[in-house]
Amino acid sequence: MSYRRGGVATVVIKDAGVWATGETLEDLSVYAMSEGAEGYDVDEVRLCTCAACGGQVFGLHGDLEEQAAKRICRGCGAAHFIADSGEYWDDDRFGIMVCECDGDGDEEDFNLAVGYSLYADRAGIRALAITSRCVACNRLGHWDDWMIRTGDLGLLDLA
Repeated sequence: MSYRRGGVATVVIKDAGVWATGETLEDLSVYAMSEGAEGYDVDEVRLCTCAACGGQVFGLHGDLEEQAAKRICRGCGAAHFIADSGEYWDDDRFGIMVCECDGDGDEEDFNLAVGYSLYADRAGIRALAITSRCVACNRLGHWDDWMIRTGDLGLLDLA
């Protein structure tokens, strides 16, 4: 499959049966834009990078019911809430993201990206979506998406 948005160069994402795969972080960005967020187009994509060590491989913990997610850097162990997730986080209620390539239910390593849908005037965030690329098998996945209650543009920097 290939995707084009505006004047952005096309990046090819290979189709591996039911799963799209990507070999680079750019593939993950394109995938995030193609998936959308809560049914809206994604206008901005932020690749997740650890503020402490610069790493780009993470474990992902989340609560789908509360629409909250936290990434844990595999390089240094630093934890970071995605967007406003810290406001809804409960340490007693979360699951881990896994990939079907492993099959044992243990937590895997992922590159992560957050896609943001902005309002037409670009004055606020309407919705976000968390996408991933499994480091072991390159599968691309859409983990969760949700509407942003506040519209706060500052959340763009909290991927």
